[in-house]
Amino acid sequence: MDDTSGQSLRSRIAAHVISQIVQGVWKEGDRIPSESELTHVFGASRMTVHHALRDLTARGFLVRRSGAGTYVAPPRPYVATYLHRDVIKEIEGRGGVHEAHVIERRIIEADGAQAEFFGCAALKPLFHAVIVHLENGEPLELEDRLLDPEELPGCMTVDLRHQTLFSQLMLMRPYRDGSESTRAILPTEHDQVLLRIEANTPCLEVRRRSWRGDTCVTAVRLLRAGKNALMDGLVKSMTF
Repeated sequence: MDDTSGQSLRSRIAAHVISQIVQGVWKEGDRIPSESELTHVFGASRMTVHHALRDLTARGFLVRRSGAGTYVAPPRPYVATYLHRDVIKEIEGRGGVHEAHVIERRIIEADGAQAEFFGCAALKPLFHAVIVHLENGEPLELEDRLLDPEELPGCMTVDLRHQTLFSQLMLMRPYRDGSESTRAILPTEHDQVLLRIEANTPCLEVRRRSWRGDTCVTAVRLLRAGKNALMDGLVKSMTF
């Protein structure tokens, strides 16, 4: 048997195993036929069957247990990943022109809602910035950010029309952990004014917190409306 026919037979064996699993004939934890049995069924060499099962194990369909046989693997959980891109680079990457309208930038004492969002005590001094990012003159994203001024010295002097707080944080604190929640919402009246949208415009809201050790570095609410409310990324199976 030449290499081509061996590869074809290996593919047939793999397709058969996958079909049995997908159709529910072989369920999670079931032991599948041995290499010897599959060798007999397909008239294949032991090595061809071995490579087919090894490939399916690497792809997460099977689990091989030394001395006990080969079993249908449990489904792997999946994780969606996407890049946190600097909005200026995102816009310029599309050939657009970025502009920023700075609505607010000041040091505040966190009120109850802000303290809860940031995860700090009430009245803690925080830097607060509200910025509307525009692409070619049209509002793209509303950024409402709180950050610990001790984590970004000079935050009050950052030129927010030409630099983002995200880019400055990545320079100062590139290695951070975080959490994120995303949901579809309708805009508040304030959102409508800043993004120039109607009350019934669907929006995508992202709330993100980043921390270093036990210290929260920044908490931000990002809002995009209508056709701009897009998140794209990759879906990968997790391995343990």
